[in-house]
Amino acid sequence: MLEMNYLVFDSEYHAITTDYLNRSLRRKILSLGGQCESGNKNGRVYFSATVPKERAKYLKPALEDKIADVIAVNYKYDFFKRKVRVNGLSGVEYELLLSALISADLEEDKRFVRSKLNESPYAVDGAFNFLLKPLIEKWKEGVSFVPAYFFPDQLKRFISYIVGEKRPSKVYVMGDKVYDLSYNVLDRSYLTGEGDCRLIREIILSSSGEVELSAPIPEKDEFYLKEFFGEKILFGKGYFG
Repeated sequence: MLEMNYLVFDSEYHAITTDYLNRSLRRKILSLGGQCESGNKNGRVYFSATVPKERAKYLKPALEDKIADVIAVNYKYDFFKRKVRVNGLSGVEYELLLSALISADLEEDKRFVRSKLNESPYAVDGAFNFLLKPLIEKWKEGVSFVPAYFFPDQLKRFISYIVGEKRPSKVYVMGDKVYDLSYNVLDRSYLTGEGDCRLIREIILSSSGEVELSAPIPEKDEFYLKEFFGEKILFGKGYFG
């Protein structure tokens, strides 16, 4: 049987890259009759996947989409974490601000990244440093517009505005997970680290304009969800028991 092999490399500093690819794609790869593994070799982390050649067309777009997630979420998060310095926000509010800044043009960033990806093997850090310089310049410009002081009410207005500008799509919150319209689990918040309010960070990073809840969510997440989404929150049949 003919097979197609895919290989993704990144620096050891960005080990989260291969962790995310493994978390996001393992089930799909296995369902296609393939196999995958991740590891560390010569100071580089790697993710490799092998699928039957006739099914490769189902994996390649998904793989490149997740690589785009890594750059447009994790690399951008690291960049903003170093560059964005604001006073007036709590630690959680600062993380929500970063999620919102990432989300603001996330889909546009991802399209640009995917347009620059070539065939396997993919060197994520190499693509970022040598092919995506216009993206870095764009992020620098974005940082220049962030005020040095943020009042919580400003944060509410800012994130509510971003939500209001999103395409008319919806995510579903079931338990501690967020799903897209095709009921795929969304895991972008993993690329911004663990911490409080993971659910609301995931919802912001979903780039969706509406949220449907199937059950009550943690109190702090619920507070910020109401702050940012307001009337765009819907309730599923099971929410009220």
